Amino acid sequence: MVTSTRKYGCPFKLRAKPVPGGEWWMVKLICETHNHTLTKSLSGHPYVGRLTKDEKIILGDMTKSMVKPKNILFTLKEYNANNCTIMRQVYNARYAYCSSIRGSNIEMQQLMKLLERDMYIH
Repeated sequence: MVTSTRKYGCPFKLRAKPVPGGEWWMVKLICETHNHTLTKSLSGHPYVGRLTKDEKIILGDMTKSMVKPKNILFTLKEYNANNCTIMRQVYNARYAYCSSIRGSNIEMQQLMKLLERDMYIH
């Protein structure tokens, strides 16, 4: 299995702390050097690839309709041309959606509940 990390061991550091009694922050530059080049695309970055509320609704509706994840991603990209979401984020969002539907039940408990509800023999 191949695993990787986004960390470069970059020495760049900022320190930020809130100003007492206000809404402002004080930012101090600790080390301004980088050991890597700037990325050309923000695709795959967790903050940029996050889904909006509307996109989560679309994802939920499509997941309920048993649409494949690649088609969900394609639809999200059509909905918003600037969308930087990647496949892994779609899988994670689908899992979070299904977990919210399932509640505190584990997968097997949910299966048994649905089998009993729909009167299947088990």
